[in-house]
Amino acid sequence: MTLTRSNVEFLIEARVGPLMTTAGMAVTVAGSNADLNGPIGRAVRLLGYTTADFTSVADVDVALVSDSKLDELLDLVELFALEAILGNYDDVDITVGPRSEKLSQTISQLDKRIAAKYKSLARLYGQGLATLTSGIITLNIAEHD
Repeated sequence: MTLTRSNVEFLIEARVGPLMTTAGMAVTVAGSNADLNGPIGRAVRLLGYTTADFTSVADVDVALVSDSKLDELLDLVELFALEAILGNYDDVDITVGPRSEKLSQTISQLDKRIAAKYKSLARLYGQGLATLTSGIITLNIAEHD
């Protein structure tokens, strides 16, 4: 089965849909959610693939991702969606008389979830870890007595 944009949106919105709604972001599974263009495109490019249009990721772009990279793609999209949610979330603590709402708790929970996702990506796929390389230095110097 070929991976489609709708497949990715469906799976990501199952993971973070309620948070997207809280942050005022769209939640659709028709393959046309503009709020997921950035996260999906960034994940596709980070995995070494290209997108035809930077502003609108299409089915052909996500179809390039190999089956062996599917879970990594979804985890990356989730991470980038969480970061987008954090950037869009603007609720603050409210106190009116005896009533108090601690709406900023969502921000601290998002921070914790993002940090945990980074750790998970590093553990599962090595994302964020530098690749160890080595080389040889050749000096063209003649040795004299």
